[in-house]
Amino acid sequence: MTVSSEGKREKSDRGQKLDLYVIARIIIVLKEKGSVNRTGLATSTGLAYDKLAKYIAWMNDKKLVSANAEGNISLTEEGAKSYDQLVDWIIRYIGRVRFPKI
Repeated sequence: MTVSSEGKREKSDRGQKLDLYVIARIIIVLKEKGSVNRTGLATSTGLAYDKLAKYIAWMNDKKLVSANAEGNISLTEEGAKSYDQLVDWIIRYIGRVRFPKI
């Protein structure tokens, strides 16, 4: 996995480019709402359903989210921990956390 010079995109194992800010938006919604169905999560994050599905698949592979029997998405403990580490890193090196508005 590599991070580009922009510092906000990374290349996943499957070759797709992922935006860390989008991942953070998904995590923020899941932290606030708990378990959310995919349609509700797409609406809350402002993502097209197909784009959200790619992020959820990647995040599920990385054990950041999980889905229950009804298909609702939840943040895992690892997902919450990773988000906290990302925010700490941004504060340390950037000086403040400011995610783009949804």
